[in-house]
Amino acid sequence: MKIGRRIIFDQDGEIIAIFGEMEGDVIPRKIITKLDYIDIPFKSIDDNCYIEKIDVVNNVPIIKEIKIELTEEQQRMQELENQLLIAENEKVGGLL
Repeated sequence: MKIGRRIIFDQDGEIIAIFGEMEGDVIPRKIITKLDYIDIPFKSIDDNCYIEKIDVVNNVPIIKEIKIELTEEQQRMQELENQLLIAENEKVGGLL
């Protein structure tokens, strides 16, 4: 299958986004019947989150937390740090 470019533009013809051409085993593009937008205040979404989609009924973003999975090495380092903190805490009498 071959799919051409898709250009999204505003009411004045200004280009908002361009999606490139695709060829091969691709999923056909969805037909767009309406475009809308919302403005989100600056820094109102944490860096450890992303906007999954927009709730079109309430016109609000659906926000999901980015799950960070540690590598085995990072997990081992975290375990060692925890062990050191526990040992130091016991050493000083529970002040940490």
